[in-house]
Formats: sequence, structure tokens, C-alpha cells
Amino acid sequence: MKRLLLAILPAVAVLLGVFVGSYPTNPLHLDDLARAVIWEIRLPRTLMGVSAGMALSLGGMTLQAVFRNPLVDTYILGVASGVAFGAALAVAFLPFIGLAPLALLFGLLAVFLAYYLARVNGRVSTVSLILGGIIVTALFSALLSLLELLLPSESLSGLVVWLMGSLASSTWKTVVYSLPGVVLIAVLLYLLRWNLNAMSLGDEAELLGLNVSFWRGIFVFLSAILTALVISFTGIIGWVGLIVPHTARMLVGPEHSKLIPATISIGITVMVLADVIVRLLPGDIPVGIITTLVGVPFFAYLLRKTGGGWS
Repeated sequence: MKRLLLAILPAVAVLLGVFVGSYPTNPLHLDDLARAVIWEIRLPRTLMGVSAGMALSLGGMTLQAVFRNPLVDTYILGVASGVAFGAALAVAFLPFIGLAPLALLFGLLAVFLAYYLARVNGRVSTVSLILGGIIVTALFSALLSLLELLLPSESLSGLVVWLMGSLASSTWKTVVYSLPGVVLIAVLLYLLRWNLNAMSLGDEAELLGLNVSFWRGIFVFLSAILTALVISFTGIIGWVGLIVPHTARMLVGPEHSKLIPATISIGITVMVLADVIVRLLPGDIPVGIITTLVGVPFFAYLLRKTGGGWS
């Protein structure tokens, strides 16, 4: 029954994403305008939601296995602050390069920097990696604040809205740049599921012959690339990488051959349905606000239940 639901739910969400919106569309009788709305607006927006749901959820799931903690996601490594600074830099001084390329570049640079700071005597511990992420986050947050002081009010308001996270500006171009890479890394993570299972054991994984520091680095960078491939186009969409993997783990358990498909299924469902809700609400509300409003009480529930540890 669980497998059937996990197969059906994302398909239903995608259908709702294609046919629900401010312009009414009947799947059985589509006029020319309805076809244009679906092809030019709703389908790329829904596919970008699929990409975001997969990427953010798998990124969080991977780091939760690596850190053995259900209360972490990819933003803890400074990806979000790096992306935000890159976007602000593009808006302020380098508009000819484009917002997305610079956001992607600085998102990945933030993770490389955090990993470099955490590497001591050739080893990277969990604690040092988290501390490295905190340092990088503080650095790029300060630089972002400095740029915000230099921006004119019109550009600053646009940047602030973009940073809240939205799928409204999705196009076929952003889908082509994001979705194939996300699918490729998802397949790679599934092929490496045994390593993820071993990493869930912590440093005891070395007893199984696994080079923990090497694989920790591999999985951290795969998570960072997943996140950067999405939020460099959509802005910062929070909490999906936190709540989805834990929900999937409660449904199918910690074994990654089951956990990865479940995480993908729930991630797509949550992200696309959140965007459908946004379309039905008055005003142009960023989808990041909806995911945050749902994620905050769920995070409080997790904290109270687990005490912040791995279970």
C-alpha cells in the first residue's frame, strides 16, 4: 500500500501542477490558449518543481546520513549564503554574466571553502565540517549585507523577493539546465546506496573497509551540487531538505534502497503541491514562504521527539 501511494502521489501532484491555476483548463477540452498556458508556463514550472523537490530532498537525505542527524540539510554548509551573495553580486555589478551562473558559482565555492576549512591533517570530521559551514555562512552573509547597502531600492526589493524562493520565473531553459543534472545525481546516489548505508554507521563504517573521509567529501559535494542546481534558478527554498527525508525515513525505514525512491516521491509531491497552493492564493507569494510555514512546526516536532540526535 505504501509503495502504491508513493508511486501515485507525485503523478497526481504533477497533473494538478499542469492543470490547476488562475486560468481554468479542462483536460478533456483544451483550446489554443489553454495549450499555450500549459506548454509555456505550467509545464516548465511544474518540472522545475519536480527538479527542486528531488534535489532539495535528496540533498538533505544524504547529509542526514553522513552526519547521522535528522536535523540537518544542505544549507548548513553555507550553500544558501553563497548563492545569495552570488545573486546580489550579479544584480549589483555583473548583470551581463547573469544571476543564475554567479549564484551557482558562489554556492559551490561556499561548500568548497567550508570543506577546505574543515580538513585538518587530511581528515574531515563531522563537527569540523559543520563549524566550517558556520564560518562560511557568516562570511557570505556579511558580504551580502554589504552589497545590499550599495544596491538601489528597486534592485534591492527584486533581490529580496528572489531570495524568498519561487518557481514563477521557471522556463524551459531553467528546466534543461537543472533537471538532467538532478536526475543524474539521483541515479548516482542510488548506485552508491550501500556506501550511504555504511556512512549511517558513523566512523564505525571504517570497520567495513570504507574510507570515511573520502566518501564524506563525495556525498557532501553531491549534496551541494544538487542544491545549487536548483536554488541558483529559484532562490532559497527552505525546509524541504529537512522535513521530506525524515518523513520518508518514518515511512520506509533507514535502508537507502527504499529511502531514496521514497524521498524522491515525497519531495516531488510536497514541492509541486506547495506551488499549486501558491497559484491559488491571492498575490504573488513566493513558494519558499509556504514551505517555511509548513517546515517550522515540523522541525519543532522533530526537535522535541528526537532531541536533535539520530534515531
